[in-house]
Amino acid sequence: MSTGTFSSDHFRVNIALQFLPPGNYCVLGHPALKAAAAFLICALSMGTAPGMVQAQQGQTNPRAIGDTQARVQPAIPPRKIHRFFDRTNLALFAGVAAVRALDYTSTQHFRSQGNDEVLLTNSIVDNKPLFAGIEVAATAASIGVSYWLHRTGHHKLERWVSIVHIGVGTFGDAHNYSLRPPH
Repeated sequence: MSTGTFSSDHFRVNIALQFLPPGNYCVLGHPALKAAAAFLICALSMGTAPGMVQAQQGQTNPRAIGDTQARVQPAIPPRKIHRFFDRTNLALFAGVAAVRALDYTSTQHFRSQGNDEVLLTNSIVDNKPLFAGIEVAATAASIGVSYWLHRTGHHKLERWVSIVHIGVGTFGDAHNYSLRPPH
C-alpha cells in the first residue's frame, strides 16, 4: 500500500495508514475519516514509544561500562510524581461531574421550553436515562484521558483536560440557561 507523501519522520502515521483498507475509506463515503482514524491510532500508540526509547537507552556498550561518561546524569531533574487521585485531581473530577450534571439539567430546561438540541438528536436528549448515561460516560472519558496522560508522564496536561472540560461545560451550561423559548 502506498503511504502517500509522508516522510520517514511520520513513521507512526505510515504504520497507522497501513491498517486502514484501501479505496473508499469509510462506509459513510467520507475520505476524511481515514485521516481521523490514522490520528486516533497514532494518539493511542503514543504511550508505547517512550518505553521503547527507554529500553534502547538502557542497553549499554560492554566496553563503556567502566567509563564515567556512560553514567552521566541527565541535566533535567526528574519531576515530582503525584498520585493520580490526589486532592487536586479529586477537586477537578468533582468539577467535571458537577458541570456534566449541570449540562443535563440545563439541556432538560431548554428542551422543556421547546428549543432543539444541536449536538445530539432530540430523541436522545428526551430519553432521560440514555442522556444521563451519556453525561456519565463523558465524565468517565474525561477522567480516563487524564489517567492516560498521568501514566505517560504528562502531568500538566492531565490537569488541563479537566480544567478545559469545566470551562467549556460552564460556558455551554450558561448558554443553555440563557436561551429563550422559540417564538
